[in-house]
Formats: sequence, structure tokens, C-alpha cells
Amino acid sequence: MELKIESNFWSSLFNAKSIAVVGANNTPGTWGHKTMLTALNAVKKDSSKHAYAINAKTPEVQGTKAYTSLLEIPGPVDLVVVVVRAEVVPGIMRQCVQKGVKAVVLISAGFAEMGAEGAKLQNEVVEIAREGGIHFVGPNCAGHFDLHTRMGSTADVADGLTGSVALLSQSGTFGGAIIQVGKGKGLGFSKFVSTGNETNLHFEDYMEYLAQDPDTRIIAGYVEGLREGRRFYELARNITLKKPIIVIKTGTTESSSKAAKSHTGALAGGDAAYSAAFKQAGVIRVEDDEELCDVALTYLNMPLPKGRKVCVVTVGGGFGVMAAEACEKAGLQIPTLETKTIEKINAILPPQWSHGNPVDIVNLLSMDNDPIIPSCLRYIMEDKNVDAIVSLLPPVTANALTTVSLSPDQLVKMQTKYREYMLFLHNLAKEYDKPLILQQCYFNIPAPGITDGLASLDFRVPEFNDIRRFARTLKLLVDYQEYLAAHKK
Repeated sequence: MELKIESNFWSSLFNAKSIAVVGANNTPGTWGHKTMLTALNAVKKDSSKHAYAINAKTPEVQGTKAYTSLLEIPGPVDLVVVVVRAEVVPGIMRQCVQKGVKAVVLISAGFAEMGAEGAKLQNEVVEIAREGGIHFVGPNCAGHFDLHTRMGSTADVADGLTGSVALLSQSGTFGGAIIQVGKGKGLGFSKFVSTGNETNLHFEDYMEYLAQDPDTRIIAGYVEGLREGRRFYELARNITLKKPIIVIKTGTTESSSKAAKSHTGALAGGDAAYSAAFKQAGVIRVEDDEELCDVALTYLNMPLPKGRKVCVVTVGGGFGVMAAEACEKAGLQIPTLETKTIEKINAILPPQWSHGNPVDIVNLLSMDNDPIIPSCLRYIMEDKNVDAIVSLLPPVTANALTTVSLSPDQLVKMQTKYREYMLFLHNLAKEYDKPLILQQCYFNIPAPGITDGLASLDFRVPEFNDIRRFARTLKLLVDYQEYLAAHKK
């Protein structure tokens, strides 16, 4: 796939050797302060990189010399971030052209989203950039960030986990919220871009680049409206065969459509048309930020389900019934287990176990230091009628029923056992090429401190605290697997 936007722009955007912040200042909490701090942090560990502050009213910003103009900076500038009033931006863009800047991020607001006068100003900026051969992000955006190179223009996502999900968001604040939700789940990101008004670069341009980005395995997006719907569709049809695209699409009601128009000038369009295009192109459409992170985390850490047949393993019939019902409402199936699976489980469980799917193992108190749970899960994995397992069982050596205080040594041992259990689940899923996910209930939430250290693992076993969410996540991944099976040659 040939890039529409040349590669030197992308390298300047995400791995600039020199960055200048126009509007940098010393007032904490302002855009100019936060953006300059981000730039200084980006170059702190690499002495070959440079960060410059542009502020005509003070000689120094955050301990570094301030220049009155971009043209005063000695040497080349790869990336310029602009955080000044909209009416000043055309003059800044002319300086960028004269300086030979490769990439610009316009955080400044007050353009087309504000009406006719703003649109006129925006058009002027576009024309200057076009004549000067400059591409830019925004305007009216919250910046960008590469979590691998640490180069960027926003501090709001800098504390996110580094990983392989690239996030494109037509809302800067909501995009930041997605990063934080992902952090809470152990989901890491490769790149973040708040696309803003998409006056120059469109959502589709970023998609095209991320399709070839080696740091990115999943492209995720928050979309209010697309400027190039046909191009999005054509790109997505090719990209989804190699990388999943997970999208939150809003602006589906009259009031939200109006809000999207005033927010970034987005073209909302009919929801039915978007849904049809997403389905035909293999795009995974999710409802909210938590579901986006659920689907991404499960995809990255578990095999795709080969079918819709789910086995529920539980302690307590009620939880099993609810989980089974959630599966069937989501379009999944609760299959009958093979006779040989029933016979194997009979040999290790009490006679009163459920003898079917859901598998209710009945007696929780006998599980500590006992191989029953691992054996049950392995027998079910071997069952040809099962495509995925959802387990409501507690870790073998750590569960919420333990109320006694743990000594430091005991806690360390429990943490070790918990990590070993998670590794067992991860390897079991990998061995049988079937996803295994965990559903939390009151009896299987680990005691405080036991999960400390999981962040050091290079995998995460997906855990859900809402029965409907695990069912919906599995259903979406089954749909994606079916799309791949139908379209891969």
C-alpha cells in the first residue's frame, strides 16, 4: 500500500529530532506549559534531539531559552506545535514554510468549529500550508504522542502503558479517557492522535500510515464523522485482513449529530450506512471506551474463537445460568459437552456437580492447593464441542474467602502462585488455540495485594466484572474471525 502522505512527514511527527512549541510559557496548567513540558521530556534522554520554546514576551521558558520567532532558531526544525490564538496562526504557518518545517500540530482552536469567520481563517491556513508543502494535524485538537519514542505534543496520555494499540480520536479528552481505561486493564498503546477538525490530514490518512506501522497491531478509533467515507471503506477492507480496526462511532442521534458538527465540524451521516460499511469491511464496532479496551485486550492475549460455542465453568448455579443466558443473548451458543468430557470430570468432582454446560463444580472450599480446577479446564479445552471457555472459578491458591491477614512472606508466595495460575491459563489457551477469559464474582476477586506484579508479565488473561461485557466481547471477536475466514484467500 503506497502512502498518500510521504514518510518523512510521519517520521517528523512521531520521532522528530527537533521540536518547537509556539506559545510555550511558564504558567502551569496552560496548554503552552503542558506542551512545552512534553517536548522537553521527549528530548531529555537523547542529547541529539532539541526542544525550542517560542515566546516573544519572556527570555526563558521552563529553564530553556525562548525565541521570539521560529526564524530565530539555529538549525532545522522537524516538528512545530502551535498553541496560540487562532488569528495568529496564519503568520506562524508562514514562518513554518520559510523555515522548511516538515510537520505541524495545530492545537489552537477557534476555526471552522466556531462558524463562518473561523472557517475563513481555517481556509487561509490550509492555503498557506498547501503552497508551502506542509502537512498538519488539527486544528482544534489535543495533540499527539508516540508511546515508544516518547515524542509528542500532549501530556495527557504520556502516563499510558506502552503497547501495540494505536488510537485515533476525534475528541482529545475522550481519547485520553480511553488511554486511562486501557491502563487500568493492562492495555498498552503505540500511538495517539487527536485528529481535531481534520482540515489537512483526515482520519483515513492516519489509518493508511498505521496499517504499515510495525509498532501497531490494532488500530482503534473514536469517530464522530468521516470526511472520506469511500476511502475509509477501501482502506479498511485491506487493513482488517492484517490488523483489526476497532471503532466507537457516535453522532447516531439528531442531538449527538449536531454536537459532533459543532465539536470538530464532523460530517455525521446516517448510522445505518456506517454500520453496513463497517460490517462489510470487517471493522469491529464497539459501544464505548471500556468495550474497545476489552476487545483489544482479548484479541492481543487470546486466540480468536473458531466458533460460537462457549463453555461456562462456575461455582454456583445462579452465576452459571446468568453467564449462559448472556452468551445466548449475544448470539453465542452453550453446547452439550462430549460424553468423554463428562466422564473425565465425573472422576474428579463431587457427584452433585451439574453434569453439563454450564459446569458447576459445586464445592469451592476444596479448591485450595488442589489440581481440580486446572484439570477441569484442561478437559473442557480438549472438548471438540467447545470453542471458548469463560471461567468464574477463583485462582487455585488465592481467593477472596481468605480473610486472615497475610504476613509479607505469605503475600509474596500468594503473588507468585497467582502469577503461576495466570501463566497456566495463558499457556492452556495457547496450547489448544481457544480463548479462555475470566469473569469476576464476589468469590473469585483476589485479596488485596495478590495481583501486584502482574504488570511485569508480557501477557494479560482478560478479566471482566460484567457478565454482559464478556459475552459481547466474545461475540465481536467471533464475528471478526468469521469475516477473516470468509475473506482470506
